Amino acid sequence: MSGETLDQNAGSSFWKRYWFIIAVVVLAAAILGVIGYNKWKSSQIPVMKQLSDFSLEKVDNTPFHFSDTNGKVRLVAFIFTRCADVCPPTTKNMQKLQEALKAKGMFGKDVALVTVSFDSEHDTADVLRQYAEKFSYDPSGWYFLRGNEKDVAKVTKDFGVGVLKQDDGMYMHTMRTFLVDKDGNMRKAYGMAAEMNLDQIISDMETLAK
Repeated sequence: MSGETLDQNAGSSFWKRYWFIIAVVVLAAAILGVIGYNKWKSSQIPVMKQLSDFSLEKVDNTPFHFSDTNGKVRLVAFIFTRCADVCPPTTKNMQKLQEALKAKGMFGKDVALVTVSFDSEHDTADVLRQYAEKFSYDPSGWYFLRGNEKDVAKVTKDFGVGVLKQDDGMYMHTMRTFLVDKDGNMRKAYGMAAEMNLDQIISDMETLAK
């Protein structure tokens, strides 16, 4: 083999290695850029407060610990089944979110929906289950919860939800739903019913799930 051929082969090998190194560097920079952007985007949804863990009951009478869903982004709503105004459309919106998040492959895996009843006397497990079934809830990622008055009051207080029982047994309550990150931090509060921007909620959940 001539010296000229050896030089050509060596040169070709050098440039192959050179461009391979350049490609690796560019790819690494792109990956770091995406990671950095995701962290920056997540930081645009500031932590409002660290929430305490709580334990209530699901509609099948089994215990539910909020910390069991850590690692998932959660949307939490507070309702009572006899509510005739904001609660039904809010729960309908949760149903729409359930279907949209399923389509994205996130439901029950990266995100979860939590609906808490604060009407401990009326909303038995059976009553709450029937209510949940009206909205085609999927228990693999949407939890309807209840508990005794004392336990539920601890949860509503921690979330900053005011609940006032009226003389007719109905309730006045704070009309908010809450975004909770994977570590149990409250990150955002939304309205209820027509004030819920579902596209924004999904976008926020996707951001925090990354």
